[in-house]
Amino acid sequence: MDKFLIKQPRSSSGPFVSSHVVPEAQRETITPSSSNVDCILGVGSLKRDPGGRKPIFEYDSNIRDVVRRHYILMGPYQPKLRVYPKTIFGTSNRQFNPEWFNAPNSAWLEYSIDDDAIFCLCCYLFKNEFESHGNARKSFTQDGFKTWNHGPERIRLHVGEVNSIHNKCLNRMLDFANQRQSIQSSLHKQSEKTKSDYRIRLNASIDVVRFLLRNGLPFRGHDESEDSNYKGLFLNF
Repeated sequence: MDKFLIKQPRSSSGPFVSSHVVPEAQRETITPSSSNVDCILGVGSLKRDPGGRKPIFEYDSNIRDVVRRHYILMGPYQPKLRVYPKTIFGTSNRQFNPEWFNAPNSAWLEYSIDDDAIFCLCCYLFKNEFESHGNARKSFTQDGFKTWNHGPERIRLHVGEVNSIHNKCLNRMLDFANQRQSIQSSLHKQSEKTKSDYRIRLNASIDVVRFLLRNGLPFRGHDESEDSNYKGLFLNF
């Protein structure tokens, strides 16, 4: 059988490896960066209308924050229409009330023209961080809400208490939006504390100098090394 085979020359350094095969350890994992997210997502992929948006958890984790930042910069979608579609509830026609856009809902409440329903921007962006998407209720995030005869009541129920999922999402969104300002504020506070500590040390040193000069006492000791038990009056104060 050997005459039908083409033998490869043996190498003293090890077995033959094709130059076209890249070793597993040398393969690079390609992860999208913020610079090419627009190319990856496509121009029209980030829908303005909340009714047509892709759930946030379906975005790759590497670009999820970029998507969040995009929607936060755009702000909640709050179209002001001359007439909103009417829906019959019992014997009455009801519709979305644009006054619901006002405070305290102005930072998060959205209206979908496509679905004729209201959504919550902060819960859409961050609810998956507090609830798994399998257990999370989709009202106000994916399905929207359109039972207009119970609108104000349902909005209050959605907002809930101080520690509700909605308020956690709202705080998360505000922190995310103010991240840069928060860092700058923190650095400013640290800088002010450093200045204050320095001023205290400086004033203490000046007081010691005045005391020693007023009483004609020496500043230095004979031995000011680290191991010395007495380094002079100035350093020992």
